[in-house]
Amino acid sequence: MEYSSYTCKCRSDTGSTERQRRNLVICIDGTSNKCGIANTNVIKLHSQILKDESDEQLTYYDSGIGTYATPTGMSLSHLMLVMQNKVDMVIAWNLEKVIIGAYQWLSNHYREGDKIFLFGFSRGAFQVRALAGMIETVGLLLPGNESQIPFAYQHYVNHDAAGKDRYLAPTFKEMLSRRGARVHFIGVWDTVSSVGLMRPKKILPRIAECCNHVCYFRHALALDERRVKFLPEYVHEGKSHALGEPLFPGQGKCTADIKEVWFAGTHSDVGGGNRLNTDPQLGDTPLLWMRNEATMAGLRLEAADVNWKMINLKRDPTPPLSGIWNVLEQFPIRRLSYQGHHSATTRRLHRGKSRKIVEGQMIHASVIFRPGYKPSPAFPKDMGTWPAQLHWDDPDREKRLWELEKSHEIWEKDLFDHSAAKDLFEQLRHDQQNSARVLERIAFMTSSGQLRFAS
Repeated sequence: MEYSSYTCKCRSDTGSTERQRRNLVICIDGTSNKCGIANTNVIKLHSQILKDESDEQLTYYDSGIGTYATPTGMSLSHLMLVMQNKVDMVIAWNLEKVIIGAYQWLSNHYREGDKIFLFGFSRGAFQVRALAGMIETVGLLLPGNESQIPFAYQHYVNHDAAGKDRYLAPTFKEMLSRRGARVHFIGVWDTVSSVGLMRPKKILPRIAECCNHVCYFRHALALDERRVKFLPEYVHEGKSHALGEPLFPGQGKCTADIKEVWFAGTHSDVGGGNRLNTDPQLGDTPLLWMRNEATMAGLRLEAADVNWKMINLKRDPTPPLSGIWNVLEQFPIRRLSYQGHHSATTRRLHRGKSRKIVEGQMIHASVIFRPGYKPSPAFPKDMGTWPAQLHWDDPDREKRLWELEKSHEIWEKDLFDHSAAKDLFEQLRHDQQNSARVLERIAFMTSSGQLRFAS
């Protein structure tokens, strides 16, 4: 869907100008991920956000579960900290702490008309989705009410519970929270469904079953991940992503702009963090895609190096089933079944089974430019088989691209969409506010040779 055809629900009618409406940006990293020599796409994106006072953008970054600062000397408290964080990496007992910390920052900084952007990877992706659900369920408290945040989280967690607790969240929201605060944009890389030791029978509210509490939802998924502990948490089971289409029976129609897009690579290939910052990264492609989606929704970013790196397409995905991960595939770990209800689980052995591309999801066009690459999952049902690989220097590339465009709407072309060039130049004439984003996209198309195909 083109952004211009979608009316964002969080657009303010307060009379404030666009520059007065600030962007508040939360970034939560994946397990054991922090700023260092091998950064994830979360911290890379955070570093590219324009942060001068004139940019009207405030940012918050939290390193992943299981991270800690190493003390200068060895002590018993240091050893205890190391052990606690090792356990945290396995069972995520600080999951709540991270969500509450981000919620508190938002409640202290939010002003009417501000737009909230949330970004996360892996468990951090789960946490920002929970944060969005919490804001929808109990609202956003006014500044200075830190003592009430634990109660807000409790009411959020118990909102779907049987009994009187389910009625407390609406009362709490009405009595103590701001009017109208909502999340504008969620951008996540490969949300995992098992955030603790195993998948619980019931997860936090508004994680997977509904996405109507945000305006834009963007999810980059890993085609080649096969580990049972890294099964993805889709939205609506991948069903009914189209705006205005019915969801599950009795849930009404979808009012959010949703994209879940598949990229080549395993979990950390797509989210980043498994290679040195100076090395070629498979994660550069989903990062470019997320940049494009976020800037179209109003996030202001520094200009990026838009030269397409063919070496990124030639790098093989990281093998997912090595060492202990292969052993875990032989245990009856509770996991999503992807059958029936969004929370249905099973203990059947996973045995390294490929992921499943489901209805409503898309595949990024970069996948078919990878030499000799065959994705692990089967091509979507009723759509045939994976198309033959397309070589960058193929003289018939233009024809093949047009054939793909006409075959299925499953392909996410974004930066590869050469047919958009004319519209981009027209937009550049009439929309000075987003000129940097438009120029970046045109520059990418120029570096990849695609403008010569535009008419």
